[in-house]
Amino acid sequence: MTTKTKARSGVTDAEIAALLARAAEREETATKIRATRYDAGRDVVVVQLSTESTFEVPRARIAGFANADPASLADLTINPGAESLWSATAEDGVLLEQLLAIAFGENLVMTVGARFAARRRSPAGSAASRENGKKGGRPRKNIPVTRRKKSAA
Repeated sequence: MTTKTKARSGVTDAEIAALLARAAEREETATKIRATRYDAGRDVVVVQLSTESTFEVPRARIAGFANADPASLADLTINPGAESLWSATAEDGVLLEQLLAIAFGENLVMTVGARFAARRRSPAGSAASRENGKKGGRPRKNIPVTRRKKSAA
């Protein structure tokens, strides 16, 4: 039973329920660290993701682990939330985003992220596109007469 009264924080029970539902959905679809291990033979941290992808990061390239004794990474664990790694012996950790940036290059990660974000449409943008479609499409740019191309007659 939900009430329509606002709590002291100014948020209704319905809004809280909606936020919890969105958080649960994100938890189901978000990329998380599923498994990890340190491969001492090759001196790399191996990370398996919830997307069934696996990648490796050289230990020396991870700032928190670079100066740590390689044997100290035997206790590498996944933090709650599955978005970071921690070594109690090395007393340091690393975020999934940092691992991806190290493994694939920060520019590539940022470029791909920007491309995906650019493909998403806001409700306002979709509505504007529909309205322009009703009027015959995107309005033409106002180009001064002197800059227009001359047609071949």
